Amino acid sequence: MHGLYDEVASASGVYQPMLVPPAGTRRGDAIRLLAATCTARVTVTAAIHQPAGGVPRFTLIRDPSVTDGAPGIDEYAAIAASLKHDHGWRVLAAGDASLPVTVMLGLREGYVQGAPVHDAAEVLSLLWFHLASGVFISRVHLMCARHLDGEVRVHDEPGVLIVGEAPILPAVASVAARLAQHRFVVTDRDQNRTYALRRR
Repeated sequence: MHGLYDEVASASGVYQPMLVPPAGTRRGDAIRLLAATCTARVTVTAAIHQPAGGVPRFTLIRDPSVTDGAPGIDEYAAIAASLKHDHGWRVLAAGDASLPVTVMLGLREGYVQGAPVHDAAEVLSLLWFHLASGVFISRVHLMCARHLDGEVRVHDEPGVLIVGEAPILPAVASVAARLAQHRFVVTDRDQNRTYALRRR
């Protein structure tokens, strides 16, 4: 679909709230609490933003999987509601209607902890090289919590959220290939769906 990448999984609908723990919450404690909300059926994926006022912020991302599908909007909304009512987290609407596309892109090559890690500044420079205009990036840390072998396991790596309009996607795919990324995830409000692209 986008050069070297093919769409491999998708889910209809968009739900991508920002979750903000109460003031004074430690980053590690917030991550553990969010990870604990995953179930045997629902994998939890989030982008962890730089702290604002000392508090980490999390954008929930529906990440469609070839084998497991994608978390349902109702399932993610229930997680957000539980964190709000039971733990005092705030649930904020995320996104800008004028910038309908959000891309979640990792910066580590492959999935091995010791693999090379790229920098967010490199992503922005490469996007400009590919003439992508009206694009904004946020430096984040990506986490994915899932049940495996009877326990919750958390994968994490540095990453970026890239926000813009649909025409940025070919440039994003070129950057992803340059940074040796196996896959990335697109949330498109105009198309009202989320989909995963994987390297051919």
